Amino acid sequence: MYFYLIHTATSQTEFSSGLLPEITFSTKISDRFKLIHAVESRQIITDNTKENSFNYDYILTDFTTLLSTKVGASGVLNLGYLFRVEEDQIIHRSIQQYNIVQLLRRGRIGHRVATDQTFTNNEAPEFRLRYRITLEKPLTGDEIDPKEFYIKLGNEYLTSFQQDETDLEIRILPFLGYEINKKSKIEIGPDYRISGFSESGSSHKLWLSIGWFYAFDTRNKEQHTK
Repeated sequence: MYFYLIHTATSQTEFSSGLLPEITFSTKISDRFKLIHAVESRQIITDNTKENSFNYDYILTDFTTLLSTKVGASGVLNLGYLFRVEEDQIIHRSIQQYNIVQLLRRGRIGHRVATDQTFTNNEAPEFRLRYRITLEKPLTGDEIDPKEFYIKLGNEYLTSFQQDETDLEIRILPFLGYEINKKSKIEIGPDYRISGFSESGSSHKLWLSIGWFYAFDTRNKEQHTK
């Protein structure tokens, strides 16, 4: 696998890089349910397929809402919808995710299996199957505490199906996180994506991901203290 990735990188046909800022708010509405709202934007800075490869270009903005509920002791089921604004078109996506967390002596491992379906006016529907594994570990101590840094290492495999075409995308996600307090944290790092394995050339995208996450609790104080 590593040899194949290195070989693909050296024979790449497309490379682009840019910024991927994200803001995520989660709102706990009961002991079992919470709402997650996210806004993510993409801006290209370099693209070797363009005549002027160094040129800032706004690409799109995603607005996502998920309803999240606990399943068992360590599982979480998310169902939601993504609304994408990309140039002059609107894209709709339905999302289904199942997450499970394994606690370690220092940190935790998370697994996520997800499917989504994308619909636009001028293209055939696209169906995707995704699997992501992440490792979170504190840089000091046994737990991630407020005002401390942690690392978050992720690897995701994404298969897409659209009419008679299929593709595989691999994502490598090494992030550095900082927990501001129990409600807020920041994560920053490269989001490297490789796709186009079924074609003669591949596509490589390198994003600088910057995410801010904040958690609300809308339950009343009496309910929260029961």
